[in-house]
This record gives sequence, C-alpha cells and structure tokens, in this order.
Amino acid sequence: MSLDLIGIGYLGVGAVIALVLALVLRKQSASDTLLLVALWPLWAPMMLAQRHGQGQSCGERELLSALARAQSSPLSQVLPDAETARVLAARLRERTLGQLRSLRVRYRSELDEVHELIAQLVTQAELVRLQPSIAQSSGELVRELVSRVEGLEDLFTYQSSIEDNELELTADLAR
Repeated sequence: MSLDLIGIGYLGVGAVIALVLALVLRKQSASDTLLLVALWPLWAPMMLAQRHGQGQSCGERELLSALARAQSSPLSQVLPDAETARVLAARLRERTLGQLRSLRVRYRSELDEVHELIAQLVTQAELVRLQPSIAQSSGELVRELVSRVEGLEDLFTYQSSIEDNELELTADLAR
C-alpha cells in the first residue's frame, strides 16, 4: 500500500465525516468542513463537544416549545417566560450533573471497598480450608462484607430519592 493511497483514504474518511456532520448538525461553516476533511481525528470530536455544550437538552427544547405555545392561552399569566425557563432548566441540569458526579465517586469508593473485602474473604476461605481452626475470624469478614453491601443499598435509596426530587422539579417547571 503506497503513501498516496493512504492519504486519499484519509481524506476520503474526512470527507464522509464532514458530510455526515453537515447532515446531522445542519449548520456548518466552510472552515469547519475544510478542517474536518483535513484534520478529522482532532476536529470532529472538538466540534461535536462544542455543539453539545451549546445545545439544549431534548426536555429543555420541549419545555420551551410548550411555553411558547401556551403564551396565547390563559395560562400565560402564571407561566415563566422563556428566559426564566432556560435558567431554571440550566440550574436543574447543573445540579443533576453535580449530584451524579458525587454519586459516582461514592459508588466507586464503595465498590472498591467491597471488591477488597471479597478478595479478603476469598483468601480467608482458602486459609479456612487449609486450617479449619481459624473459621471464627471469617465471620467478622463476612459481617463487614454484608455491611458494605447494605451501604450500597443506602446509596441506591439515596439516588432514588434524588431522581424523585428531579421529577418533582421538572413537574414544577412545567406548571
């Protein structure tokens, strides 16, 4: 395979990516198109990240659309304007992302501890197999493992309560 053929293939892939993104994003400048063709491994992810950061979520678009339709109805007196709805939706989105990040850190920490306890339990089981007299100390390890798993259950309950609160906030935004 020659270098010329590899270059043509590279530019071809860039052209296909530029075409797909032009169809999906529906708004692309000529400079973006040229950069996509020439530098698609770098430019495509940056372009998508930028568009994603600027875009509204599907729920936010639906809310704004519903508010726009309701402006001519008697409800318009009690509904927030579009800018207030955007601000509320952004606050909700930021709050949700922050809570998800903290939950991820907590889950990861708990799961790491559970994995460590399981490794200790496996080692302890092997020791008990070799020396049955130390079976008493394995009970403590099993109780610790059960406690950690119950702790994970508490985290799942906490997550469920957060999701319930988000649903209530979304319902309040729609009112």
